[in-house]
Amino acid sequence: MMKKARKHLSDWLKAFLWAFLVAWILRTFIIQGAFIPTGSMDRTLLAGDFVFITKFNYGPRLPITPLAVPFMHQHLPFTLTIPSYLDWIRLPYMRLGSCAIQAGDVVVFNYPLDEEHPVDKRTLYIKRCVAGPGDSIEIREKHVYRNGKLMTGLPSMQFTRHVKAASQLKQEWLDSLGIRDGGLVSNIFDYEFPLTDSMAAYLGKQPMISQVNLRLESKGNYQSHIFPHHSIYPYNNDFWGPVVVPKEGQSVSLSDTTIALYERIIRDFERHEVEKKEGKIYIDGKPATSYTFAMNYYFVLGDNRDNSVDSRYWGFVPEAHIVGKAWRIFFSHDPNTSNIRWDRIFQLID
Repeated sequence: MMKKARKHLSDWLKAFLWAFLVAWILRTFIIQGAFIPTGSMDRTLLAGDFVFITKFNYGPRLPITPLAVPFMHQHLPFTLTIPSYLDWIRLPYMRLGSCAIQAGDVVVFNYPLDEEHPVDKRTLYIKRCVAGPGDSIEIREKHVYRNGKLMTGLPSMQFTRHVKAASQLKQEWLDSLGIRDGGLVSNIFDYEFPLTDSMAAYLGKQPMISQVNLRLESKGNYQSHIFPHHSIYPYNNDFWGPVVVPKEGQSVSLSDTTIALYERIIRDFERHEVEKKEGKIYIDGKPATSYTFAMNYYFVLGDNRDNSVDSRYWGFVPEAHIVGKAWRIFFSHDPNTSNIRWDRIFQLID
């Protein structure tokens, strides 16, 4: 009887271990899930969506931090302070296959500025890639130009518009149009909403609305919170660039001007010491007039353009931080009402 019970327990344990191993392999190398907490990709992705991330499109990334509790990203359950990993060993970045990201892909990556954690344990972000290695990227009046050409074929972008109404707009009516964010900004019925072009055109035809204007920064109006955070580059949310996205093997000259763009890459992502003294730039203690990039980089933006913290704020995404491509929505619920959005379940992400 005891032998039979032990064999039964052993069989269950083996089945559990095999299932655990298969699940770990699937999550690490093939597919994993992620939750969308904000509306930065609205209307492509909504807060409350749960998405599948496929690893095959860009080649599975091998674990960089191997000493970690499986299925735990940053902290152990029910704690905010105890890490789920040990960083005694950090392996070099390696990927099974090429990271062939196409402009327009919705990509998932580790947030580059989350320096509290190792690369593969950094917070997951999801944005749309608009430029890859060697591409020239420029934003003019909110519109994206890649290699000098206006990017087309993307889903409807949302931009913040100023709406002037004759009276207060009913929330029920706004809800029926799918306008969930923004609202009243003055006591004389001025509103600001993130709207697509088609939604803005529809509102402009309503008799109670007299104006629908795009909120636009002036060209050359320098904003210090915009990358590269230097007045020599007078960029803002709506006018940025042109800048060439760094490419593996590409060499750039180093000066007081260019170092503002590339210092973070050289120091934080490619792990070299950078020092500026007596009008010269030193890398690893040696004077340097040029630098050759060791990795590919990407420029990403949110579809909800005026409500997204993206490459305009913190710069380029290193290839080593790329997790995978957003593939399908496998579940969705409205965080405000807890209602299930049945029409979004298993919807393809494009």
